[in-house]
Amino acid sequence: MVADVSPEVVERVLGETKLLFVDAWAPWCGPCIALAPILEELDGKYTDNPDVRFLKVNTQEYTKFAMDNAIHAIPCVLIFFDGEPAKYEVMDERTGAKRTLDRLIGLRPAEHYEDVIRYFLDGR
Repeated sequence: MVADVSPEVVERVLGETKLLFVDAWAPWCGPCIALAPILEELDGKYTDNPDVRFLKVNTQEYTKFAMDNAIHAIPCVLIFFDGEPAKYEVMDERTGAKRTLDRLIGLRPAEHYEDVIRYFLDGR
């Protein structure tokens, strides 16, 4: 189960795992609710891998966390690698240009998260 935690717990876990996904969500957000089972499935799949963790932070309850992390839309899944905001490079399908991301915004399929995991743990 993806634990709903405080920002203090996120800070602690940053030092304990290689790749951390933090779902910034709110209880009134329909896409956030729809994303939850996708992240639950991934959390279950990687439960035996200490290098991958999934957490969630309620941005309605922890507004400072949302402001500190420049979260302007939810769901927003922040990606941390080796304790720092990730530098995940993807190809922009519209322009063909490379973009560097540290988060995945909106309701996305499990494959997008799997791509991030492969990118960071299987070599860039």
